[in-house]
Amino acid sequence: MKVEWMGRYRELVALLVQHSNITARAATQPLQLSPDLRMSSVSWQVLEYLIEHEDDDACMIQLSESLGLPQSSFSKIARQLTEQGLVARYRTTVNRKNIILKPTEEARELYASISPVLFERAFRRFFESLDGLDDASLSVFTAALRGLNEQLCLMGEPQAPAALVKEN
Repeated sequence: MKVEWMGRYRELVALLVQHSNITARAATQPLQLSPDLRMSSVSWQVLEYLIEHEDDDACMIQLSESLGLPQSSFSKIARQLTEQGLVARYRTTVNRKNIILKPTEEARELYASISPVLFERAFRRFFESLDGLDDASLSVFTAALRGLNEQLCLMGEPQAPAALVKEN
């Protein structure tokens, strides 16, 4: 079967597929962040998100949805980060069921020391290659990728069963 339906976007789709497979493989391989700390890239992403949004009081379900992670995976990562002393768990007085996660001071210090290294190793060249795009073009690409992510999430949702309608 031919893939002509992709038209001029074939190379972009191929690279997105390759990227998703590389990141899926990397997600299972822990990084040695310090002599006594190993963390998967997904755990790092959760920690980074919590640091970036530490003033928000989003519950764990909202956080897992924002990151595109299954709730069970997110809960496991949150437990590990808590056990490592990088995340503290809170509850509000209004809703004692929802758990609110906040980074600890140790997490902020770790992030400040490791993020420049990750920037150099993984993102500097990528960002530099995008320097030729103006802000409007970057915004268009970002919106397109966001829309693709939303569509892919919808594809994974179960469809409602069809209702039977009796014919006369």
